[in-house]
Amino acid sequence: MEKIGIIGAGAMGSSIAEVFAYNGYDVYLKDQNMDLANKGINNIRRILTDFKSYVNTLPDKEIKRIEKLGIKLSDEQINTINKNLKKDIKIDEIINHVKPVDDYNKLNDVDLVIEAVFEKQEIKNDLFKELSNYLNENTILASNTSSLSITEMASYYKKPENTLIMHFFNPPYTLPLVEIVPAIQSSNETVNKAYDIISKMKNHRDNMVPVKAKERAGFIVNRILIQVIHEAIKISEENIADERSVDIAMKKGAGFPMGPFELGDYVGLDIVYDVLKTFNNVYGDRFLIPERLKNMVIAGYLGRKAGKGFYEYKK
Repeated sequence: MEKIGIIGAGAMGSSIAEVFAYNGYDVYLKDQNMDLANKGINNIRRILTDFKSYVNTLPDKEIKRIEKLGIKLSDEQINTINKNLKKDIKIDEIINHVKPVDDYNKLNDVDLVIEAVFEKQEIKNDLFKELSNYLNENTILASNTSSLSITEMASYYKKPENTLIMHFFNPPYTLPLVEIVPAIQSSNETVNKAYDIISKMKNHRDNMVPVKAKERAGFIVNRILIQVIHEAIKISEENIADERSVDIAMKKGAGFPMGPFELGDYVGLDIVYDVLKTFNNVYGDRFLIPERLKNMVIAGYLGRKAGKGFYEYKK
C-alpha cells in the first residue's frame, strides 16, 4: 500500500492522516470543502511542531536527570546523549505527504480509505453508499467508528468484502492501539491487509499495535472504559465520593493515567452519552444512562471542548 485516503479532516481524521504521513504514506485528506481540509493540514502542522519541541527537550532532561544522581558527564558523553536522543523532525517533508482534497474522485486510485466522520450510523451508511460510485474495486474501505455496526455500513457498499473497522485511539500519534474489527462480509484478505499495514507502522512514541476483535458494540477498550466512566458517575450520584477523589483513587490505586471523570471530559461527554445510548440498546439495563450525564449534555457541559464538564477548564 502506498496511497491512503482519510475522509473527515477534524481532530481525529487529521491525526490519523498525520500518523500515515509520518510513516511515509501519501495521504489524501478529504472534507466537505478545501477550507476544512486545510484546517486539517494546520492541525497536522501543530501536532508535528509540538512533537519537535518535545523531542528537542529530551537531551537536556536526560542530562539533568543523570547529573542529579551526582554523576559528572564528560563533553563526549553529553554529545552522545544529544546524538542518541535528538531527532530531526522534518515537518514540511511530512506535511508534503498530505494532499487536501474536496472531491471523491481524487480517492479513486488509493489503496485504503478510512472514514472519520460524525459518529452516526445513518451518516456512515450514506457515506459507504456514496463511495461505491468513486472507489476502485480493490480499495479497502474502513470506518474509524468506536461502537457502530460495520456490517450495516458494508451492506451499503459495492464491495462489502473490502470493508472493516480500523478503530484508532485519540490521539493516535501517542496511543499505538488500533482495533481491527471485520464485518460479517469482510474477507480474510482484507482483515490481514489491514492488520499488516498497522503492524509495520509507528507513531511518535512506539510501534503501532493492531488487535482483532469481533463486531460487538464497544469492541474491547470502549466497552470496558465506558463502563468505568458509567460506574464512576454512579459513585458520585450515590455520594460515595466526589469526582476528584474517584479520579485520584483510580490513578493512584489502579494505575490509570487519567481518572474516569478526567477521561470523560477529555473524550467529550456528548460522545460518552451517545456511546452509552448504543450500549443500552445492545446490552440492556447495565448501561442505563445516568440522569446527571443526560442533564449535563442538555446544558452543554461537554467537557474540555466546552470549557466545562465534570471540571472547569480555561479556554
